[in-house]
Amino acid sequence: MARRVLLLLVPLALTAGCTTAVAGRPVAGPLPEVPTVACDYDHPVDGPAKDVDPPVERADAEGTVVVEVETSQGALEFSLDAASAPCSVHNFRHLVAEKFFEGTSCHRLTVDGLWVLQCGDATDTGQGTTGYEFDDPDAKTGGYDRGVIAMANRQEAGTNSSQFFIVHKDSSFDPDFPVLGRVSKGMDVIDKVAAGGVVPGTGFSETDGRPVVPLKFVSLKEK
Repeated sequence: MARRVLLLLVPLALTAGCTTAVAGRPVAGPLPEVPTVACDYDHPVDGPAKDVDPPVERADAEGTVVVEVETSQGALEFSLDAASAPCSVHNFRHLVAEKFFEGTSCHRLTVDGLWVLQCGDATDTGQGTTGYEFDDPDAKTGGYDRGVIAMANRQEAGTNSSQFFIVHKDSSFDPDFPVLGRVSKGMDVIDKVAAGGVVPGTGFSETDGRPVVPLKFVSLKEK
């Protein structure tokens, strides 16, 4: 079988000023320091890729990041949890800032037993990467219920890159995929794509292949 990225297949923490009132006047004071973790993105990979420089190798280990997503089928909102998957969320934010996902389409839909919509491959082949891969050893995995966003990989350590999936119906499979967060708005858009089914002959089976209803990412930006 050709090597394929399959499911069964932030910037550095900053200390900024804040204000507190002292005798009626605002006085600058440090914000609490956000804990960080080290991430190793220096794993080049062969194969089809849309090359992009990796992010810096320190990631926030707490905090929620909201990403507004415009697609060809309507608006979505992703709420990403840095504590759940610090290296993966950090990488996702970096790719959003680099406009990596803009113009890409979700290339895989599964609608029987495994209920996911897989996206994030700029080559639209199911094999594409950023040109680098990484591990997320502290990531939360498992609990792939409806609305969850998680990284897609080859079920091997160090094979995360740009591909991710959205769970459109509660699913149960091996807990190998870092959980980024959830779709906090717009699951009706995902449901519309899922309801359209799979284009015959485009994947592994009649229930696993390219979605009939295309979902193309127009823009992504942090809120």
